[in-house]
Amino acid sequence: MERIKVAVIGAGGKMGTRTSNNLAKRPELFDLKLVENSPAGVESIRARGLDVTPVEEAFAEAEVIVFAVPDTLIQKLSEIYVPMMRPGAGLLILDPAAAVARELSLRDDCTFGVAHPCHPSYFLDQDTYEARQDRFGGCGGKQDIVMSKIQGDDARFAQLVEVAKNMYAPVLHAYVMTSEQIAFLEPTLVELLGATCLYAMAETVDKAEEKGIERDAAISFLTGHIYNLTANFLGLLPGRPPVSDACKVAIGLGNRLVLRDDWKKIWDDEVLDRVIATMLHPENPQI
Repeated sequence: MERIKVAVIGAGGKMGTRTSNNLAKRPELFDLKLVENSPAGVESIRARGLDVTPVEEAFAEAEVIVFAVPDTLIQKLSEIYVPMMRPGAGLLILDPAAAVARELSLRDDCTFGVAHPCHPSYFLDQDTYEARQDRFGGCGGKQDIVMSKIQGDDARFAQLVEVAKNMYAPVLHAYVMTSEQIAFLEPTLVELLGATCLYAMAETVDKAEEKGIERDAAISFLTGHIYNLTANFLGLLPGRPPVSDACKVAIGLGNRLVLRDDWKKIWDDEVLDRVIATMLHPENPQI
């Protein structure tokens, strides 16, 4: 099998480091070129024993380009880098926001895709202690990923999938969907609702401490119940037992006391568009 020629833009940054480290472990699959402009990023790459390649040289051969840059810079940087791509090449961004907001520069003769990790689920049975300690993914913990083809050639997109599965390795499933559907997963599902609720839970542990409850006891009680209730509500407990009647009453009260009555509007297309616009341009909030 011929190696895929891959260039990673921003290879010295946070996500660039994670993705390029895993791709560098598979030299039999990938001919890897690392591109980085910042002095700190260049130093980071060299400290890992890897080399930095000038962008012009990397783009002259790259079949797949991993765009590991902050979402807020994708509009500006894609205007610079997309015209440099060789015809037929593929570009992979790591979050759907810029694509949904139509801030990603495109070319009719190239393929564009999105890849984003699900992160290791606490329902996955990891193989080793080290894998169980990998809560982010890409460092031994098995995880799934979601992907989207924004536009382009199916064969090139298949290469994007192969690159994504290896840079987030070990990957169990690569779920392919639209960019808009990925955006409903993040930010809507896991940030607007999930992260907000979890942050509130972490804050309420502080409140438990103020009531004289030992912090470790509160954390154990909270996380154990989260694990149990998540399994219950998602139908993952054997026999699918219902929660208690008292718990149902408490949930109803929580919907009034904690959540807004109209919270499900976060799933409206128009709300998603305004949320993404605000996340990409917080200086000009749309919501």
